[in-house]
Amino acid sequence: MLLRRKLDRFAALTAAFLLAACTTPVGPQESGLSVPAAWNQLQKSPPLTGDASAQVEHDWWKHFRDPTLDALVEEALANNKSLQVAKARVDEARADRGVARAALFPEVDATGSVSRGNQGFLTQKRTVNIAQGELEASWEVDLFGRNQARTAEATAILESEDAASQAVRVELLAEVARNYFDLRNYERQLVLTRANLDTQQKTLELTRVQLQGGFASDFDVQRAGAQVSTTAALIPVLQTSYDASLNRLNILLGYPPGTKDALLKTPAELQPLDNQVLVAAPATVLKTRPDVRTAERRFAASISAKDAATAELFPDVSLTALFGVQGGSGFGAAPWSIGAGLVQPILNFGRIESEINAADARQRQSYLTYQQTVLEALENMEDALSSYVQENTRNVSLATSVDQTRKAADLANQQYTNGFTSLLDLLVAERDLLNAEASQAASDASLRKDLVAIYTAAGGGWSDANTTAR
Repeated sequence: MLLRRKLDRFAALTAAFLLAACTTPVGPQESGLSVPAAWNQLQKSPPLTGDASAQVEHDWWKHFRDPTLDALVEEALANNKSLQVAKARVDEARADRGVARAALFPEVDATGSVSRGNQGFLTQKRTVNIAQGELEASWEVDLFGRNQARTAEATAILESEDAASQAVRVELLAEVARNYFDLRNYERQLVLTRANLDTQQKTLELTRVQLQGGFASDFDVQRAGAQVSTTAALIPVLQTSYDASLNRLNILLGYPPGTKDALLKTPAELQPLDNQVLVAAPATVLKTRPDVRTAERRFAASISAKDAATAELFPDVSLTALFGVQGGSGFGAAPWSIGAGLVQPILNFGRIESEINAADARQRQSYLTYQQTVLEALENMEDALSSYVQENTRNVSLATSVDQTRKAADLANQQYTNGFTSLLDLLVAERDLLNAEASQAASDASLRKDLVAIYTAAGGGWSDANTTAR
Protein backbone atom coordinates (compact mmCIF):
# COMPACT_ATOMS: atom_id res chain seq x y z
CA MET A 1 0.00 0.00 0.00
CA LEU A 2 2.84 2.38 0.78
CA LEU A 3 4.37 1.76 -2.63
CA ARG A 4 0.99 2.31 -4.30
CA ARG A 5 0.45 5.65 -2.50
CA LYS A 6 3.89 6.88 -3.55
CA LEU A 7 3.26 5.88 -7.17
CA ASP A 8 -0.06 7.78 -7.09
CA ARG A 9 1.72 10.82 -5.68
CA PHE A 10 4.28 10.75 -8.47
CA ALA A 11 1.55 10.33 -11.09
CA ALA A 12 -0.31 13.35 -9.72
CA LEU A 13 2.84 15.44 -9.86
CA THR A 14 3.39 14.32 -13.43
CA ALA A 15 -0.14 15.28 -14.43
CA ALA A 16 0.34 18.74 -12.94
CA PHE A 17 2.98 19.52 -15.56
CA LEU A 18 1.51 17.58 -18.48
CA LEU A 19 -0.10 20.62 -20.11
CA ALA A 20 3.33 22.21 -20.41
CA ALA A 21 4.41 19.25 -22.51
CA CYS A 22 1.83 19.76 -25.26
CA THR A 23 3.29 20.46 -28.68
CA THR A 24 2.38 23.77 -30.24
CA PRO A 25 3.12 23.44 -33.96
CA VAL A 26 3.99 26.50 -36.00
CA GLY A 27 1.12 27.36 -38.34
CA PRO A 28 1.30 28.53 -41.98
CA GLN A 29 3.68 31.41 -42.54
CA GLU A 30 3.07 34.37 -44.82
CA SER A 31 5.65 35.11 -47.51
CA GLY A 32 5.36 38.88 -47.09
CA LEU A 33 4.98 39.29 -50.86
CA SER A 34 2.11 40.88 -52.74
CA VAL A 35 0.55 38.17 -54.92
CA PRO A 36 -1.17 39.35 -58.13
CA ALA A 37 -4.89 38.66 -58.48
CA ALA A 38 -4.55 37.38 -62.06
CA TRP A 39 -1.88 36.19 -64.48
CA ASN A 40 -0.33 38.81 -66.76
CA GLN A 41 -0.02 36.41 -69.71
CA LEU A 42 -3.54 35.05 -69.46
CA GLN A 43 -5.78 35.87 -72.38
CA LYS A 44 -9.54 36.09 -71.95
CA SER A 45 -10.21 33.96 -75.03
CA PRO A 46 -9.60 30.28 -75.79
CA PRO A 47 -7.62 28.16 -75.34
CA LEU A 48 -6.81 29.53 -71.86
CA THR A 49 -9.34 31.03 -69.48
CA GLY A 50 -8.73 32.40 -66.01
CA ASP A 51 -11.20 31.46 -63.30
CA ALA A 52 -10.88 32.63 -59.71
CA SER A 53 -12.87 29.60 -58.52
CA ALA A 54 -10.97 27.04 -60.60
CA GLN A 55 -9.05 24.38 -58.72
CA VAL A 56 -5.76 22.82 -59.75
CA GLU A 57 -6.10 19.62 -61.78
CA HIS A 58 -4.41 16.72 -60.00
CA ASP A 59 -5.25 14.07 -62.64
CA TRP A 60 -4.33 16.37 -65.50
CA TRP A 61 -2.80 13.68 -67.72
CA LYS A 62 -6.30 12.23 -68.28
CA HIS A 63 -7.18 15.33 -70.32
CA PHE A 64 -4.96 13.99 -73.13
CA ARG A 65 -7.25 10.95 -73.48
CA ASP A 66 -4.34 8.62 -74.15
CA PRO A 67 -4.57 5.12 -72.59
CA THR A 68 -0.84 4.56 -73.08
CA LEU A 69 0.01 7.73 -71.17
CA ASP A 70 -2.39 6.67 -68.40
CA ALA A 71 -0.63 3.29 -68.15
CA LEU A 72 2.80 4.96 -68.04
CA VAL A 73 1.73 7.27 -65.21
CA GLU A 74 0.36 4.35 -63.21
CA GLU A 75 3.60 2.38 -63.65
CA ALA A 76 5.76 5.38 -62.76
CA LEU A 77 3.85 6.14 -59.56
CA ALA A 78 4.19 2.52 -58.49
CA ASN A 79 7.82 1.83 -59.40
CA ASN A 80 9.86 5.02 -59.88
CA LYS A 81 12.96 4.88 -57.69
CA SER A 82 13.35 8.63 -57.10
CA LEU A 83 9.79 8.78 -55.80
CA GLN A 84 10.46 5.83 -53.50
CA VAL A 85 13.58 7.57 -52.16
CA ALA A 86 11.52 10.70 -51.45
CA LYS A 87 8.93 8.62 -49.59
CA ALA A 88 11.71 7.01 -47.53
CA ARG A 89 12.87 10.50 -46.53
CA VAL A 90 9.36 11.18 -45.26
CA ASP A 91 9.49 8.00 -43.17
CA GLU A 92 12.85 9.11 -41.76
CA ALA A 93 11.45 12.54 -40.85
CA ARG A 94 8.45 10.92 -39.20
CA ALA A 95 10.75 8.77 -37.08
CA ASP A 96 12.80 11.86 -36.13
CA ARG A 97 9.62 13.58 -35.03
CA GLY A 98 8.85 10.56 -32.86
CA VAL A 99 12.23 10.96 -31.18
CA ALA A 100 11.60 14.66 -30.52
CA ARG A 101 8.05 14.04 -29.28
CA ALA A 102 9.24 11.35 -26.83
CA ALA A 103 11.21 13.99 -24.91
CA LEU A 104 7.91 15.57 -23.84
CA PHE A 105 6.93 12.59 -21.69
CA PRO A 106 8.43 10.70 -18.75
CA GLU A 107 10.96 7.98 -19.39
CA VAL A 108 10.67 4.80 -17.34
CA ASP A 109 13.46 2.20 -17.10
CA ALA A 110 13.39 -1.16 -15.36
CA THR A 111 16.53 -2.88 -14.08
CA GLY A 112 17.08 -6.19 -12.37
CA SER A 113 20.03 -8.19 -11.06
CA VAL A 114 20.83 -11.41 -9.23
CA SER A 115 24.08 -12.09 -7.40
CA ARG A 116 25.64 -14.53 -4.94
CA GLY A 117 28.62 -13.70 -2.76
CA ASN A 118 30.10 -12.61 0.53
CA GLN A 119 29.72 -8.87 1.10
CA GLY A 120 31.75 -8.82 4.29
CA PHE A 121 30.17 -7.00 7.20
CA LEU A 122 27.11 -6.22 5.09
CA THR A 123 26.23 -9.91 5.01
CA GLN A 124 27.83 -10.81 8.38
CA LYS A 125 30.65 -12.51 6.50
CA ARG A 126 28.27 -15.06 5.05
CA THR A 127 27.68 -16.09 1.45
CA VAL A 128 24.21 -14.93 0.48
CA ASN A 129 21.94 -14.70 -2.57
CA ILE A 130 20.79 -11.17 -3.48
CA ALA A 131 18.08 -10.31 -6.00
CA GLN A 132 16.85 -6.82 -6.74
CA GLY A 133 14.59 -5.03 -9.17
CA GLU A 134 14.09 -1.31 -9.72
CA LEU A 135 11.68 0.90 -11.62
CA GLU A 136 13.20 4.31 -12.32
CA ALA A 137 11.27 7.19 -13.87
CA SER A 138 12.58 10.57 -15.01
CA TRP A 139 10.95 13.54 -16.72
CA GLU A 140 12.32 16.81 -17.96
CA VAL A 141 9.59 19.31 -17.16
CA ASP A 142 9.43 21.53 -20.25
CA LEU A 143 8.49 24.72 -18.38
CA PHE A 144 10.17 27.01 -20.92
CA GLY A 145 9.13 25.18 -24.10
CA ARG A 146 12.46 23.92 -25.38
CA ASN A 147 11.24 20.38 -26.10
CA GLN A 148 7.96 21.75 -27.41
CA ALA A 149 9.89 23.88 -29.88
CA ARG A 150 12.05 20.93 -30.93
CA THR A 151 8.95 18.83 -31.51
CA ALA A 152 7.33 21.63 -33.51
CA GLU A 153 10.54 21.90 -35.55
CA ALA A 154 10.53 18.15 -36.22
CA THR A 155 6.85 18.33 -37.21
CA ALA A 156 7.52 21.16 -39.66
CA ILE A 157 10.48 19.25 -41.10
CA LEU A 158 8.24 16.21 -41.57
CA GLU A 159 5.68 18.34 -43.37
CA SER A 160 8.40 19.87 -45.54
CA GLU A 161 9.70 16.41 -46.48
CA ASP A 162 6.17 15.34 -47.31
CA ALA A 163 5.79 18.39 -49.57
CA ALA A 164 9.19 17.67 -51.12
CA SER A 165 8.03 14.13 -51.82
CA GLN A 166 4.95 15.54 -53.53
CA ALA A 167 7.20 17.84 -55.56
CA VAL A 168 9.10 14.78 -56.78
CA ARG A 169 5.76 13.21 -57.71
CA VAL A 170 4.64 16.31 -59.64
CA GLU A 171 7.93 16.52 -61.54
CA LEU A 172 7.86 12.77 -62.24
CA LEU A 173 4.41 13.02 -63.83
CA ALA A 174 5.59 15.95 -65.95
CA GLU A 175 8.75 14.17 -67.06
CA VAL A 176 6.83 11.04 -68.03
CA ALA A 177 4.41 13.11 -70.11
CA ARG A 178 7.16 15.20 -71.72
CA ASN A 179 9.19 12.16 -72.73
CA TYR A 180 6.08 10.40 -73.99
CA PHE A 181 5.18 13.32 -76.25
CA ASP A 182 8.81 13.50 -77.41
CA LEU A 183 8.60 9.81 -78.26
CA ARG A 184 5.45 10.34 -80.30
CA ASN A 185 7.05 13.33 -82.01
CA TYR A 186 10.12 11.35 -83.10
CA GLU A 187 7.88 8.46 -84.11
CA ARG A 188 5.82 10.74 -86.32
CA GLN A 189 8.86 12.48 -87.76
CA LEU A 190 10.37 9.11 -88.67
CA VAL A 191 7.16 8.18 -90.50
CA LEU A 192 7.09 11.53 -92.34
CA THR A 193 10.78 11.39 -93.22
CA ARG A 194 10.54 7.84 -94.56
CA ALA A 195 7.47 8.76 -96.59
CA ASN A 196 9.24 11.78 -98.05
CA LEU A 197 12.32 9.68 -98.68
CA ASP A 198 10.19 7.22 -100.63
CA THR A 199 8.77 10.08 -102.69
CA GLN A 200 12.23 11.50 -103.35
CA GLN A 201 13.54 8.09 -104.40
CA LYS A 202 10.70 7.82 -106.90
CA THR A 203 11.66 11.26 -108.22
CA LEU A 204 15.25 10.07 -108.55
CA GLU A 205 14.17 6.98 -110.49
CA LEU A 206 11.99 9.14 -112.74
CA THR A 207 14.90 11.48 -113.39
CA ARG A 208 17.13 8.54 -114.34
CA VAL A 209 14.49 7.36 -116.81
CA GLN A 210 14.29 10.86 -118.25
CA LEU A 211 18.10 10.91 -118.54
CA GLN A 212 17.97 7.82 -120.71
CA GLY A 213 15.33 9.47 -122.89
CA GLY A 214 17.29 12.69 -123.15
CA PHE A 215 14.81 14.73 -121.14
CA ALA A 216 17.10 15.25 -118.14
CA SER A 217 20.79 15.80 -117.56
CA ASP A 218 23.28 13.98 -115.38
CA PHE A 219 23.34 17.12 -113.23
CA ASP A 220 19.62 16.61 -112.54
CA VAL A 221 20.27 13.03 -111.50
CA GLN A 222 23.04 14.05 -109.12
CA ARG A 223 20.93 16.79 -107.61
CA ALA A 224 17.99 14.44 -107.04
CA GLY A 225 20.34 11.86 -105.56
CA ALA A 226 21.83 14.45 -103.19
CA GLN A 227 18.36 15.27 -101.88
CA VAL A 228 17.69 11.57 -101.28
CA SER A 229 20.94 11.22 -99.33
CA THR A 230 20.25 14.33 -97.29
CA THR A 231 16.81 13.08 -96.28
CA ALA A 232 18.14 9.59 -95.54
CA ALA A 233 20.73 11.14 -93.22
CA LEU A 234 17.92 12.51 -91.02
CA ILE A 235 16.65 9.04 -90.12
CA PRO A 236 19.59 7.91 -87.90
CA VAL A 237 19.41 11.19 -85.95
CA LEU A 238 15.67 10.84 -85.39
CA GLN A 239 16.05 7.17 -84.48
CA THR A 240 18.70 8.03 -81.89
CA SER A 241 16.37 10.58 -80.28
CA TYR A 242 13.50 8.08 -80.41
CA ASP A 243 15.60 5.40 -78.70
CA ALA A 244 16.74 7.87 -76.03
CA SER A 245 13.13 8.80 -75.21
CA LEU A 246 12.24 5.11 -75.14
CA ASN A 247 15.06 4.33 -72.73
CA ARG A 248 14.27 7.31 -70.54
CA LEU A 249 10.64 6.27 -70.18
CA ASN A 250 11.70 2.78 -69.13
CA ILE A 251 13.92 4.28 -66.41
CA LEU A 252 11.17 6.63 -65.23
CA LEU A 253 8.90 3.62 -64.89
CA GLY A 254 11.52 1.92 -62.73
CA TYR A 255 12.62 -0.72 -65.26
CA PRO A 256 15.81 -1.42 -67.25
CA PRO A 257 15.82 -0.13 -70.85
CA GLY A 258 13.82 -2.37 -73.16
CA THR A 259 11.44 -3.75 -70.52
CA LYS A 260 8.40 -1.70 -71.56
CA ASP A 261 9.28 -1.26 -75.24
CA ALA A 262 6.36 -3.43 -76.36
CA LEU A 263 3.92 -0.98 -74.77
CA LEU A 264 5.70 2.12 -76.02
CA LYS A 265 6.46 1.02 -79.56
CA THR A 266 2.79 0.64 -80.43
CA PRO A 267 2.07 3.62 -82.74
CA ALA A 268 -0.59 6.02 -81.47
CA GLU A 269 -2.08 9.24 -82.76
CA LEU A 270 -2.14 12.25 -80.47
CA GLN A 271 -5.70 13.18 -79.56
CA PRO A 272 -6.92 16.77 -80.10
CA LEU A 273 -6.47 19.04 -77.13
CA ASP A 274 -9.31 20.48 -75.07
CA ASN A 275 -10.87 23.57 -76.59
CA GLN A 276 -10.70 25.37 -73.26
CA VAL A 277 -8.27 25.11 -70.36
CA LEU A 278 -9.16 26.68 -67.02
CA VAL A 279 -6.25 28.20 -65.10
CA ALA A 280 -6.46 28.67 -61.35
CA ALA A 281 -5.71 32.05 -59.77
CA PRO A 282 -2.19 32.84 -58.50
CA ALA A 283 -3.18 32.49 -54.84
CA THR A 284 -4.63 29.02 -55.50
CA VAL A 285 -1.53 27.96 -57.42
CA LEU A 286 0.83 29.11 -54.67
CA LYS A 287 -1.24 27.24 -52.12
CA THR A 288 -1.04 24.06 -54.19
CA ARG A 289 2.56 24.05 -55.41
CA PRO A 290 4.58 21.56 -53.33
CA ASP A 291 7.86 23.46 -53.67
CA VAL A 292 6.26 26.56 -52.14
CA ARG A 293 4.82 24.39 -49.37
CA THR A 294 8.26 22.87 -48.79
CA ALA A 295 9.90 26.28 -48.47
CA GLU A 296 7.14 27.55 -46.17
CA ARG A 297 7.44 24.53 -43.84
CA ARG A 298 11.23 24.86 -43.70
CA PHE A 299 10.78 28.48 -42.72
CA ALA A 300 8.35 27.36 -40.00
CA ALA A 301 10.91 24.80 -38.82
CA SER A 302 13.56 27.52 -38.58
CA ILE A 303 11.25 29.58 -36.34
CA SER A 304 10.85 26.64 -33.96
CA ALA A 305 14.59 25.98 -34.08
CA LYS A 306 15.26 29.54 -32.94
CA ASP A 307 12.70 29.15 -30.14
CA ALA A 308 14.49 25.99 -28.99
CA ALA A 309 17.85 27.76 -29.05
CA THR A 310 16.44 30.67 -27.03
CA ALA A 311 15.00 28.28 -24.43
CA GLU A 312 18.55 27.13 -23.66
CA LEU A 313 18.92 30.34 -21.63
CA PHE A 314 16.43 29.08 -19.04
CA PRO A 315 16.75 26.36 -16.40
CA ASP A 316 16.27 22.65 -17.01
CA VAL A 317 13.86 21.22 -14.47
CA SER A 318 13.61 17.46 -14.06
CA LEU A 319 11.71 15.06 -11.81
CA THR A 320 12.95 11.61 -10.85
CA ALA A 321 11.48 8.68 -8.97
CA LEU A 322 12.81 5.26 -8.04
CA PHE A 323 10.95 2.29 -6.63
CA GLY A 324 12.55 -1.07 -6.08
CA VAL A 325 12.52 -4.42 -4.38
CA GLN A 326 15.54 -6.15 -2.85
CA GLY A 327 15.64 -9.61 -1.40
CA GLY A 328 18.36 -11.88 -0.14
CA SER A 329 19.14 -14.67 2.29
CA GLY A 330 17.40 -13.57 5.43
CA PHE A 331 16.53 -9.98 4.51
CA GLY A 332 14.34 -7.85 2.22
CA ALA A 333 13.85 -4.16 1.45
CA ALA A 334 11.80 -1.80 -0.74
CA PRO A 335 14.02 1.21 -1.61
CA TRP A 336 12.39 4.28 -3.15
CA SER A 337 13.12 7.92 -3.81
CA ILE A 338 11.48 10.97 -5.34
CA GLY A 339 13.47 14.01 -6.35
CA ALA A 340 13.67 17.14 -8.42
CA GLY A 341 16.62 18.80 -10.08
CA LEU A 342 17.39 22.15 -11.68
CA VAL A 343 20.26 23.17 -13.94
CA GLN A 344 20.71 26.84 -14.81
CA PRO A 345 23.37 27.86 -17.39
CA ILE A 346 25.64 30.49 -15.86
CA LEU A 347 28.96 30.61 -17.68
CA ASN A 348 29.34 29.18 -21.19
CA PHE A 349 31.48 31.89 -22.85
CA GLY A 350 28.77 32.96 -25.31
CA ARG A 351 27.91 29.48 -26.63
CA ILE A 352 24.15 29.84 -26.16
CA GLU A 353 24.08 33.37 -27.57
CA SER A 354 26.05 32.20 -30.61
CA GLU A 355 23.63 29.32 -31.14
CA ILE A 356 20.73 31.77 -30.98
CA ASN A 357 22.44 34.07 -33.50
CA ALA A 358 23.10 31.13 -35.81
CA ALA A 359 19.46 30.02 -35.54
CA ASP A 360 18.36 33.59 -36.30
CA ALA A 361 20.56 33.69 -39.41
CA ARG A 362 19.15 30.37 -40.59
CA GLN A 363 15.65 31.71 -40.05
CA ARG A 364 16.39 34.74 -42.25
CA GLN A 365 17.83 32.46 -44.92
CA SER A 366 14.71 30.26 -44.83
CA TYR A 367 12.47 33.31 -45.08
CA LEU A 368 14.31 34.70 -48.10
CA THR A 369 14.37 31.25 -49.71
CA TYR A 370 10.62 31.04 -49.18
CA GLN A 371 10.13 34.42 -50.86
CA GLN A 372 12.40 33.46 -53.76
CA THR A 373 10.47 30.21 -54.23
CA VAL A 374 7.20 32.15 -54.42
CA LEU A 375 8.65 34.54 -57.00
CA GLU A 376 10.01 31.69 -59.11
CA ALA A 377 6.66 29.91 -58.92
CA LEU A 378 4.91 32.99 -60.32
CA GLU A 379 7.55 33.33 -63.02
CA ASN A 380 7.24 29.64 -63.86
CA MET A 381 3.51 29.91 -64.49
CA GLU A 382 3.79 33.13 -66.48
CA ASP A 383 6.41 31.51 -68.73
CA ALA A 384 4.30 28.38 -69.17
CA LEU A 385 1.21 30.41 -70.10
CA SER A 386 3.15 32.49 -72.58
CA SER A 387 4.74 29.45 -74.22
CA TYR A 388 1.41 27.68 -74.61
CA VAL A 389 -0.42 30.70 -76.04
CA GLN A 390 2.35 31.52 -78.51
CA GLU A 391 2.87 27.89 -79.53
CA ASN A 392 -0.86 27.53 -80.12
CA THR A 393 -0.76 30.49 -82.52
CA ARG A 394 2.34 29.05 -84.22
CA ASN A 395 0.70 25.63 -84.53
CA VAL A 396 -2.28 27.07 -86.41
CA SER A 397 0.06 28.79 -88.87
CA LEU A 398 2.10 25.63 -89.34
CA ALA A 399 -1.03 23.61 -90.11
CA THR A 400 -1.90 26.10 -92.83
CA SER A 401 1.66 25.95 -94.12
CA VAL A 402 1.55 22.15 -94.38
CA ASP A 403 -1.65 22.26 -96.42
CA GLN A 404 -0.18 24.86 -98.76
CA THR A 405 3.19 23.14 -99.22
CA ARG A 406 1.51 19.76 -99.80
CA LYS A 407 -0.61 21.25 -102.58
CA ALA A 408 2.49 22.94 -104.00
CA ALA A 409 4.43 19.66 -103.93
CA ASP A 410 1.60 17.81 -105.69
CA LEU A 411 1.43 20.50 -108.40
CA ALA A 412 5.20 20.51 -108.83
CA ASN A 413 5.23 16.73 -109.21
CA GLN A 414 2.48 16.83 -111.86
CA GLN A 415 4.15 19.64 -113.78
CA TYR A 416 7.56 17.98 -113.64
CA THR A 417 6.12 14.66 -114.85
CA ASN A 418 4.48 16.45 -117.76
CA GLY A 419 7.59 18.49 -118.48
CA PHE A 420 6.20 21.88 -117.51
CA THR A 421 8.62 22.68 -114.71
CA SER A 422 12.23 21.98 -113.75
CA LEU A 423 13.55 19.33 -111.40
CA LEU A 424 14.82 22.06 -109.07
CA ASP A 425 11.28 23.33 -108.53
CA LEU A 426 10.13 19.82 -107.65
CA LEU A 427 13.02 19.22 -105.24
CA VAL A 428 12.45 22.52 -103.50
CA ALA A 429 8.74 21.74 -103.14
CA GLU A 430 9.48 18.30 -101.68
CA ARG A 431 12.05 19.74 -99.30
CA ASP A 432 9.64 22.45 -98.17
CA LEU A 433 6.93 19.85 -97.55
CA LEU A 434 9.26 17.75 -95.39
CA ASN A 435 10.32 20.79 -93.38
CA ALA A 436 6.71 21.97 -92.91
CA GLU A 437 5.49 18.54 -91.79
CA ALA A 438 8.44 18.10 -89.43
CA SER A 439 7.84 21.54 -87.94
CA GLN A 440 4.16 20.81 -87.43
CA ALA A 441 4.93 17.46 -85.76
CA ALA A 442 7.40 19.15 -83.42
CA SER A 443 4.88 21.91 -82.69
CA ASP A 444 2.14 19.38 -81.86
CA ALA A 445 4.46 17.81 -79.30
CA SER A 446 5.62 21.19 -77.97
CA LEU A 447 2.02 22.34 -77.54
CA ARG A 448 1.28 19.34 -75.36
CA LYS A 449 4.48 19.75 -73.40
CA ASP A 450 3.61 23.41 -72.84
CA LEU A 451 0.23 22.35 -71.49
CA VAL A 452 2.02 19.88 -69.21
CA ALA A 453 4.18 22.80 -68.04
CA ILE A 454 1.03 24.75 -67.11
CA TYR A 455 -0.36 21.84 -65.09
CA THR A 456 3.03 21.35 -63.44
CA ALA A 457 3.51 25.06 -62.71
CA ALA A 458 0.14 24.96 -60.96
CA GLY A 459 1.35 22.09 -58.77
CA GLY A 460 -0.96 19.53 -60.36
CA GLY A 461 -0.28 15.97 -59.28
CA TRP A 462 -0.55 16.08 -55.49
CA SER A 463 -1.78 12.95 -53.81
CA ASP A 464 -3.70 13.18 -50.53
CA ALA A 465 -3.17 9.46 -49.94
CA ASN A 466 0.34 9.93 -48.56
CA THR A 467 -0.02 13.27 -46.78
CA THR A 468 1.94 12.81 -43.56
CA ALA A 469 0.93 15.62 -41.21
CA ARG A 470 0.13 13.02 -38.57
